[in-house]
Amino acid sequence: MPKSVIEADYVVIGAGVAGMAFTDTLLHHGASTVAIIDAGHGPGGHWNHSYPFVRLHLPSRHYGVESRVLGNNSIVRGGPNDGLSSMASGPEIVSYYRDIMDHVFLPTGRVAYFPMTRFDWRAHATSLVTGERRAVKARKKLVDATYAAVEVPSLQKRKFQTDEGVRCIPVNDLVRISGETHCYCIIGAGKTGVDACLWLLENGADPDSIRWIVPRDAWWINRSKVQFTQDLFETSFTYVADLLEAIGEAASINDLFLQFERRDLWLRLDRSITPTMFHGATMSKGELDKLRLIKDVVRRGHVQVIHRDRIVLEEGTISANDDWLYVDCTAAGIPPRKAKVIFEPEKITLQWVKWGRSALSAAVLGYVEATIDGDDLKNDLCQPISAPRTPADWVGTFITTTRNEKRWSSQQNLTKWARSLRLDVSASLASEVMPDDAGRMAILQRVRKASQTAVVSATRLLADL
Repeated sequence: MPKSVIEADYVVIGAGVAGMAFTDTLLHHGASTVAIIDAGHGPGGHWNHSYPFVRLHLPSRHYGVESRVLGNNSIVRGGPNDGLSSMASGPEIVSYYRDIMDHVFLPTGRVAYFPMTRFDWRAHATSLVTGERRAVKARKKLVDATYAAVEVPSLQKRKFQTDEGVRCIPVNDLVRISGETHCYCIIGAGKTGVDACLWLLENGADPDSIRWIVPRDAWWINRSKVQFTQDLFETSFTYVADLLEAIGEAASINDLFLQFERRDLWLRLDRSITPTMFHGATMSKGELDKLRLIKDVVRRGHVQVIHRDRIVLEEGTISANDDWLYVDCTAAGIPPRKAKVIFEPEKITLQWVKWGRSALSAAVLGYVEATIDGDDLKNDLCQPISAPRTPADWVGTFITTTRNEKRWSSQQNLTKWARSLRLDVSASLASEVMPDDAGRMAILQRVRKASQTAVVSATRLLADL
């Protein structure tokens, strides 16, 4: 039988990005108590298990919790991201969340934190250190901050088979190579695979020594267009205007993404190949130029089996060399999960309510829970969004995001808060434009005009699929 009870107004399961952002906003807009239960050894969720050279793919200030800025707003000098805002490393992010827990949450006296503790979803939690089993009681609501959890390579089971003697490592171990390997096979075409290729190139690997298995080509957002700083205001909001106008003008889904490319909004590795994947990641043109140095790119579907002398893929077999080192970068990132109701009588399931923005979405949900009465209204304001897997999925996420933002405007306090929200960099930046700034006001007017028809056009494009 449990020896004691973990009890609070809200019990948050998971101390990752969503759980931390939700808790931060909840604490700053009410007097509720919070118990955070997490199976990890420290706050930060998947960042505690990420590969050593991982970084955010957006500026640091887009991330974290509302009450404290991540990073120092510095500019990258040199390299493929020269002139862009700095993007925090994995260790920096872990340190940031530890600081939030120690110096923001716990000093309030309203937060109890239980690391190394597993919740069984039957109202009990067990310490992974002592084995002590405790009852869990949420006086108001249980908050599931794990539903949209990120899948990281170091914790996933390998998705393909390998023969004995084949050297295959998770991407985390790439930094531990000893110099005996001179040929690498990167498996995976998402952000992790890209990061692995770029890390090898940046550390002197010959592009001809790298084979890259790309099961599906992806579209990438042009990182330089989505900085949303005062210095790059015109670039960023012109991006928004161009994107909305392209939606209004597109004849089909495929034409839409080609328009994005023509307007320099989205990028792809090979212009002769139509991408079928989109996960919302960004890339700089400098990084794209480096990746194009790799000529041995295999596009025959997912790996099935790696033998010592050949690789079996979905669409055929290719030869291999016994001295290659295979690097597994096939983790899904954000696995596909069906959207579900967010606010229930005794439970909140944290999900995106603005596409691609997990921290921002969780902050919004925290504010809505703290300041608005009635689950029906809360759910009407916050329709959940599933992470996109394909380019067409992005259109659906755009429609739901726009719909949510329009509904938020019906709530005066929510509107006022959202316009000043630090995590929503674009909204706060737009709200600071002075009426006599003719140039910037003209760009914002383009955005407003194009947004009036974009959702209708996007709905039409999806209906034509």
